[in-house]
Amino acid sequence: MRGTRLLVFVLLGVILFLCGVFTGHDWTLYFMKIADLQNPELYSRFMKFPVTFICMLLTWLIMGSGVSARDTWKLRTAYSLIVLGDIIFFFDVHSVVGVYSFALAHLVLIVRNAAGLGGFPRKGRLWILLALIMGGSLALMFLVFYPMLKGNMPYFNLLLGYAVIVSASLWAALAAFRIGYFPRGNAVLIAAGVACFFLSDVCVGLYRALPRDYDMVFATYATWWFYAPALTLTALSGYDLKKISG
Repeated sequence: MRGTRLLVFVLLGVILFLCGVFTGHDWTLYFMKIADLQNPELYSRFMKFPVTFICMLLTWLIMGSGVSARDTWKLRTAYSLIVLGDIIFFFDVHSVVGVYSFALAHLVLIVRNAAGLGGFPRKGRLWILLALIMGGSLALMFLVFYPMLKGNMPYFNLLLGYAVIVSASLWAALAAFRIGYFPRGNAVLIAAGVACFFLSDVCVGLYRALPRDYDMVFATYATWWFYAPALTLTALSGYDLKKISG
């Protein structure tokens, strides 16, 4: 257990270091107005992808330190899909396939984070919360993204479907507080992690929808304000926090 705990903290230190390096690099380019508008992450992407891989590695290090064996495998499956999606976007192979990969990852996270929902007796407020989140997301899509993407309706419809799934994922993460299946500390990490996923996806949507100017560059660089914490917090939510911190 001590070896696992030490390795987890070392990996967190590596993540923090990488985030510091690419954040400094990106925002220097932004404020000096020397970013490549065709590929704003031309160099920093090589420091960003390792963060995704390290967070997946964190899920494979859980071993006997997790909430449960089933929960651990759900988390590992979700992160395998996230890594696949990042590989697709890293090599710019096919962004549509990348969206599908992330959508599948969120579907796994929904099943994982909503554990215990079936036996939860007071679901009324949870359905209200779901309606509010869905309504807000759909309003965002039609009021903000539709005017920018109405010339490419297939892509808008794809993002609309993805927005529904990510919204459901945010709902499941927030519902974990009420359901009580996860220990309180894990529920906090789940909610914070998926909330950061949601915000990072908004930034990605703006990056994909905006013309290639410095507003697009801002959205691109801002994505990692949320994406790195999302990956890290959600991965850590799979650990029994008493074991890993004790």
